[in-house]
Formats: sequence, structure tokens, C-alpha cells
Amino acid sequence: MLDKATNIELKRINKNNIYRTVIAQRKISKQEIAYRLNLSLPTVAQNLNELMEIGLVEQQGTFQSTGGRKAKIISSNPKARAALGLDITQNHVNLVMVDLEASVLSSVRRRIPFRADERYFQTLKGMVNDMVKSAGVLPNHILGVGISLPAILGEDDRTLKYAPLLEEPLDLYQDLSTYLNYPYRFINDANAGGFAELYSGKTGKNALYLLLSNTVGGAIIMDGRLYCGEGRRGGEFGHMTLVPDGRPCYCGKIGCVDAYCSALLLSNTTGGDLEKFFEKLEAGDEKCRVVWEEYLHYLVIVINNLQVSFDCDVVLGGYVGWHLDPYLEEIKKRVIARCNFQTDGSYLHVSHLNAEASALGAALCYIDEFIKQV
Repeated sequence: MLDKATNIELKRINKNNIYRTVIAQRKISKQEIAYRLNLSLPTVAQNLNELMEIGLVEQQGTFQSTGGRKAKIISSNPKARAALGLDITQNHVNLVMVDLEASVLSSVRRRIPFRADERYFQTLKGMVNDMVKSAGVLPNHILGVGISLPAILGEDDRTLKYAPLLEEPLDLYQDLSTYLNYPYRFINDANAGGFAELYSGKTGKNALYLLLSNTVGGAIIMDGRLYCGEGRRGGEFGHMTLVPDGRPCYCGKIGCVDAYCSALLLSNTTGGDLEKFFEKLEAGDEKCRVVWEEYLHYLVIVINNLQVSFDCDVVLGGYVGWHLDPYLEEIKKRVIARCNFQTDGSYLHVSHLNAEASALGAALCYIDEFIKQV
């Protein structure tokens, strides 16, 4: 029985590794898979046939000849399955659909103030159904809907333990059951953004993701995995005390990072338009420059505190992070000047993901789970 179980597990591991290799390479030959994974050609061929039977990989012509028989091109079928990511904030909804190669097939962002009522839920239902229909993906090929929320969640990924920006609805998970026709789960918005960053492969095994959106949050990546903390509050950087006896925070306390590094501090300068703020900043607008200088002052303190505490890469994401690439070198100079230890600032990065990062990460949770089970 032990030998049988071991063989079954080995076969599952081989199939999964073969499938992951095809996804990663996009186009690859059977011979190259065997070489990369140190497997025999018959083993690779058998597993590829099984993957083809369930529609996850396919043959697409042949590679150019190098003197012998032309090798067949093996590629994944990324649209064999898809997942949706729904990022719900206090004032907006962002919806994306991604395929098995983590490519965004469709996305939409709408300004819809959160209300736990019939009209709001019907709007979400319509957005989801319309996206599935327009993308041409079969409903039974949708793996699920990951729902990103500015909330601290219970271990069941259903219970909202703390969600002041959403008026703490009694049972949002149950309320949505009438309106969503697919499996769904909740994920903290910053953790979702951090997971998208991790999934992209552009971060190291240890990193901090600092979400700089209308609220400030974060995610801790340790040894290639999200660390959520004992009470599922890991990475709540927005509620570290930055200025004792400082500005009031929406959480009810004072002096929190959120009160000094929220994107709203910038966008409120230009009527709620963050894009316009950075345009005016580039054009030399004095009012925007003064606001920006104060924002950078506090942001640099936060970055330095995080790096000194965790000693790993720090990735700046969220609405503000999306605009920071032109300012990265200046931020690094200020961080270097503040740090007690010798550093060149190379630990600091700007997220390559745009404002839909949290929705993307929520969807990728389903993609990741599916691929692990192949």
C-alpha cells in the first residue's frame, strides 16, 4: 500500500511539474520538458496526453528543424479555465477576469459607493455576468470569484472581523450568495495585492508590500508565502502610529500611518482625481508640490521603519504606487539619508502592477489553487 501511494503521489507531482513548465514557457517541446525536469520521454508523453485530454495543453505546429525531425510545439490552453477578481472599496468596484497564464482577459472599474443593499448587490451580479458573457468563457469554466475587501477577515475567509469602511455588514458573505452564481471567497485587499506581486515572480521570497491607496495597508511575504499573523492582522501597516497625538484616522485612533500616507491626501487636492494631481505636480503646481513634499516626508519614515524592522525588499503599490516610478530615485535618496544602516536603497521597488492589483490577486488565488491540484 505504501509503494502504491508513493507511486500515485509521484505521478501527480510529475504531471503538475510538467503542466507548470508548459505554462511558464508558453511554447516548449516534449524533449525540452524531459530535459528540464529530468524525466523520461515516455513519462512526459503520457502526462502530456492526459493534460491534452482534459484540454489544459495543446499542440501548435512544430519548431524549426535543427537537422533532425521537427519537434512539436506544446503550449498551454490558458482559456481552459478563468477566474474573476472583485475589489470592493468604500467608493469603487474593480472587476477583472484572468486566465490560467495570469493574463487579464477583461477589466472594468466603476465608481459605486458601497451599500449592503439589493441595488448594490444587483449591480455586482450584473457586472460579473456581463463580463463572463462578453469574454466568451463558458460559465462552467469559471473557477470562482475572489473578493478583495478593506477588512480583517476570519480564518474561514468569510467572516468580517473588522471593516469600518464597509459599515461592518452583519453577514456580507451570506448576503452575496443570492447574487453570485460561482464559488467565492474573501481576501484582505492588501494581501490580495501582495499575492499578485508574489505571483508575478518579480519579488524575492521575502518582501513587504505597502498598499498606498485610499487606505493604507500591507502584506508580508515570508519564504514565498503570505504571512497573515496570529489574528489575521499581519501587514496592517496603515495603523502603525506614525505621529503620536497626530491627525485622526478613520479607525478612531490618532496619528496612524493612514492619516499621512493615504492617496486621498493627494487626490483631494485636485477634486478627487489622483491622475490630475501628478499631472499638476509635473507641471510645477506649487500647491501640489507642498502637499507632495509633506507626503514624501512621512512615506520615507514609514519605508525606513519597515525596512529596519524586517530587513527585506519593500514594494510600493496601490493607487499612489502606480505613479511612483518617476520619483523612485528621489525616494531612495531620502530613505538612504534617514537609514541608520549602510544601504544603497536597492531594496525599494515600485510595483509593476496597476490600480487593479487587488482584484488581480483575488482572482489569482483561484488560479493558483487550480494549478496546484492538476
